[in-house]
Amino acid sequence: MSATGGRAGGPVCPLHSRAPARTVRAFEAGAGADVRRWGRLGRAALILGIVGVLLVVGAFGYAMVLGPQSVAIRSGDMEPTYRPGQALVLTAVEPGKVRRGDVVVFRSSPAPGEPVSSHLKRVIALGGDRVSQCGGRPVQLNGAPLAEPYLEGGEVNGFRCFDTTVPDGQMFVMGDHRANSLDSRAWGAVPLDTVEARDVPSTVRALVAVGATGVLGVLLVVVSAILGVIAARRRRTGPAAYPQWAATAP
Repeated sequence: MSATGGRAGGPVCPLHSRAPARTVRAFEAGAGADVRRWGRLGRAALILGIVGVLLVVGAFGYAMVLGPQSVAIRSGDMEPTYRPGQALVLTAVEPGKVRRGDVVVFRSSPAPGEPVSSHLKRVIALGGDRVSQCGGRPVQLNGAPLAEPYLEGGEVNGFRCFDTTVPDGQMFVMGDHRANSLDSRAWGAVPLDTVEARDVPSTVRALVAVGATGVLGVLLVVVSAILGVIAARRRRTGPAAYPQWAATAP
């Protein structure tokens, strides 16, 4: 051994000889923790991004399935359910899914030679149904009085008597304001394939929920991008370099 306490062959720096092994291990543990921490951040960014994209795509797809369209009420033939000037959100519907009581938009000519136009009416009867009414009595549907709480002022007719059986593939429609509506009482039944959309009370709520889901998805994608940038920069920077004494410690 030499006078400085090193091994034969040359002196050893006193600083090196005093470098505690536990300090080196602590430094290595801290560097590894940094790597793991930023690795977890990168994975979190990836997961948030995937979830965000799925939410956006799902919201867009559901909105397309709903096929919403907005119309403005122009007349009072559906009062008090819908007032003139009111905006209404409608959902696309297949003809075979139209049901009694639905409020639908359909395109039809009110009379031979008249131009085709859009109408908003309530479906009273479908193919095979017998529907009748006369005077102040309620509408009779297949021999039973039809409950109609939506009627303007409780009126039940306001038009001439009628008694008809609806042909298959057609519908009998009337306005809720019977005294102010030109409908199947004058035109007769209307083909179901003229229906373009119907009013579904839950449509607006569904669209609000879809919109909120889409916004949440966009926010998640933005947060994911920010976290991804931070994680990438940290990985490029890497852990701090070992001190010179730690790299050469015996």
